[in-house]
Amino acid sequence: MKRRFSPYLRPLSAVVIVTSLAACSGTSQGGAGGAADELRLAISAEMPTLDPQTVYQYEGNQVLTAVYEGLLTYSPDSTDEIEPMLAESYEMSDDGLTYTFHLRDDVTFADGRAMTSKDVLASFERLADPDLGSQMAYMVAGVKNYDTPDDSTFVVELSAASSSFLSLVASPFGPKVIDADVLDEHADDDAAAYLAENTAGTGPYQLTSMTAGQEYDLARRDGYWGAEPYFATVSVKVISDAATQLLQLQGGDLDVITGQPVTTLNQFAADDDYQVVRFPTLQKADLHVKTSGTLADVELRTALRDSIDRQALVSQVWGEYATVSEQMYPAGMVPEGTAADTWQTSTQTSNGDLATLARGKTITLGYIAGHTADQQAAEALQAQWAAAGVDVELSSVQGNDVYGLSGSLDTAPDLLFEAAYPDSAHPDTWARLFWYSDSADGNGALNYLAGGTPAADELIDTGSAATDQAEIEKAYGEAGDAIHDDVSYITLADLQDAFIMSADLTGAGHWLPLSVTLDLRTLKRN
Repeated sequence: MKRRFSPYLRPLSAVVIVTSLAACSGTSQGGAGGAADELRLAISAEMPTLDPQTVYQYEGNQVLTAVYEGLLTYSPDSTDEIEPMLAESYEMSDDGLTYTFHLRDDVTFADGRAMTSKDVLASFERLADPDLGSQMAYMVAGVKNYDTPDDSTFVVELSAASSSFLSLVASPFGPKVIDADVLDEHADDDAAAYLAENTAGTGPYQLTSMTAGQEYDLARRDGYWGAEPYFATVSVKVISDAATQLLQLQGGDLDVITGQPVTTLNQFAADDDYQVVRFPTLQKADLHVKTSGTLADVELRTALRDSIDRQALVSQVWGEYATVSEQMYPAGMVPEGTAADTWQTSTQTSNGDLATLARGKTITLGYIAGHTADQQAAEALQAQWAAAGVDVELSSVQGNDVYGLSGSLDTAPDLLFEAAYPDSAHPDTWARLFWYSDSADGNGALNYLAGGTPAADELIDTGSAATDQAEIEKAYGEAGDAIHDDVSYITLADLQDAFIMSADLTGAGHWLPLSVTLDLRTLKRN
């Protein structure tokens, strides 16, 4: 039976919200430094590699989604719809164990060779290879067997039914198809060194040059199976400083920037030469909580959480580009009323007040270095807790260092603010990555401060293995309730994605599970 996977989300608006005044100056010749068919973007952090199976950071996806593709994809209208990509159709067996993907017959790699099922097989197997050490290997950990009965058919047999499998195949971080000839030619190290600086995908663009830490240059490639993208060349610059990105946009050296504070968004929304384009996302502002050390007492953790005025925080940091969180999961991921994360803001507890519980303690609050909004949110939280009589010290954490915090909890902050998003629109990719307490087999990869409980783990596993919709929703809902009661994770706000663009750009596409990234297949210049 053929299915389209979207059973867990209530509908999200497919309408892109554009906030700007009518543009009065046509800029069809491109910005000051570029031609009309050249697009210039910026990312805020260097990519450690161009390997699509080992890059697990959102900045890199602006490049990788242009050069690599998977069997399925999320719709570029920022909804939970899953669409065909390199597989034109698929069937799932009635027991949920076997998936048969029928591949397109017009897909080629950059060297002109036709894609076949052997390329898909090699890519899936490489992702699971422990020698590669991919953090995304969990996506195929439940696979029992693969089969390629012919060049256009790829069959996956799972060890147990998985309600999240199709969402993982469609994930922006999911299995991307890599040229098997390239993998064979560089088999000594799983092609890791070659793919660090070269691309071998089926996407509409290919890498033409790169300067590590500075810039990636892409060119539209001939023979792409899909519609030809508008832009002939794309330049992606690495610019860590948001203010520098802003200056280059105003100077005509960039066409699109993102990650700007709300004051900047509001300023450019009123400028005729620019537009602010925003999309619904699964991104959530939250706090990881270390349940050992200073915050070992659940009563203190609860009091800290209940003292947070989330509406004031949203108004101060994100303005109209966010809403107060109401659930443990990203907005729309589970039914309304499920896994509620609400409280009446108060500094009082059943045994006194927050200041009394926190007396003599200094609580450290970490945030990701270089993220302006993250620092603003951390400072706003510090101010709220200071007003309640709590001593909170701020600490910046480098983005790549967060993955090692769970292994060095003695030196890790007590709290870590993060604006996070799951790998797909399925609740398992939120609960399993961020809450799962047993880190074996790739679980809890983003559980930076080792929170969660074994009881919640069991509920997450129940939801993953279930085939009945009501049972799935019940299990994930109860897992969220368990994390809420343990206060090992505090949700703050549901965020929108906002891009500042030159006024002559149109057709921006965006994937719901992936922040700060645009679909370059759909973007055009008027």
